Amino acid sequence: MEIYKVIFFLLLNFYSSILIVCFDPLSLGSAAIVGIGSLVYEKVYCRWKECCTEKEIPGDINKLENLLKLKVYGQHIAEEVIINALKSHWDEKQPPSKALTLSFHGWPGGGKNYITGFIKESLFSLGGASDHVHHFNARIDFPEVSKVLQYQMQLYEWIKTNVTKCPKQLFVFDEVNKMHSGLLNVIKPLIDYNSYVSKVDYRKSIFIFLSNTGESLITEQMIKLHRSGIERNNIQLQDFENLIIKGSFNEEGGFHHSDAIKSNLIDHYVPFLPLELEHIRACIIDQFQVRGIYAPSEDDILSILDYVEWGPAPENIYSKTGCKRISQKVALVVHKYWR
Repeated sequence: MEIYKVIFFLLLNFYSSILIVCFDPLSLGSAAIVGIGSLVYEKVYCRWKECCTEKEIPGDINKLENLLKLKVYGQHIAEEVIINALKSHWDEKQPPSKALTLSFHGWPGGGKNYITGFIKESLFSLGGASDHVHHFNARIDFPEVSKVLQYQMQLYEWIKTNVTKCPKQLFVFDEVNKMHSGLLNVIKPLIDYNSYVSKVDYRKSIFIFLSNTGESLITEQMIKLHRSGIERNNIQLQDFENLIIKGSFNEEGGFHHSDAIKSNLIDHYVPFLPLELEHIRACIIDQFQVRGIYAPSEDDILSILDYVEWGPAPENIYSKTGCKRISQKVALVVHKYWR
């Protein structure tokens, strides 16, 4: 038994003895006894161990919305879809009919992991360190194709065990395009329209999948829309979603011929658009400000931009790496401001 549980039960017995002395048990209804027990649980046990209450899981969508507005550039579709999806999923007035499933697609550096970090930070008090947040990486957690069946059973047991403890869980699957085909089929019943699977209710859980799958299709579509004269901010989710679905289903990776896609169980395929010059500039300025430099010189901004590669030809208007490596490049020049 965990030391926290031992301490909890010792303190519970102590508080119970006080309650028995102070109150006539016959005058206390069952509801009052349950209420007192719940109060003791929250005040004592939850001091030592992360619990499943609003304190640990605030689900602060307003905080998330503010973070995305302040810290994310060029991803208006992702911002809108993510905020609305999360807001409705944990709406106590309308309980969800299934687990929420979001699939993020786009080039490296577009903000998939970056935004996922803000989601963790806003929904859970401890952010990514919360026991209710689970981040799986294809290369680290599921490296060997010969062990797919073993990984499936381990993954199912892990998800089941944690959702049984607390229904509000976040499961993130990173680099889905590097996962072995069929691996994710094991979660199909858990994200389906089932009230219970083996007596466990998964409907309040959230599953996020991060992938580079469909990145070329997204860029090609962006170029087409650009050539048609459509403003970036007028581009909508429906301009990309079917393309991403086809790419995810047909390209090698965790969603290759996936049961989840066949059964239409991914709620939203979210495109992360390639970033343009104005967005990369904003990333550079942001990285200077993080380091306490609020007015970087134009020369220094341009020196960072020199590292950025652009494409595809002939337009060459999109960064090939998004905002990745910008932080490291800013670190090379920022030291002179501290002299």
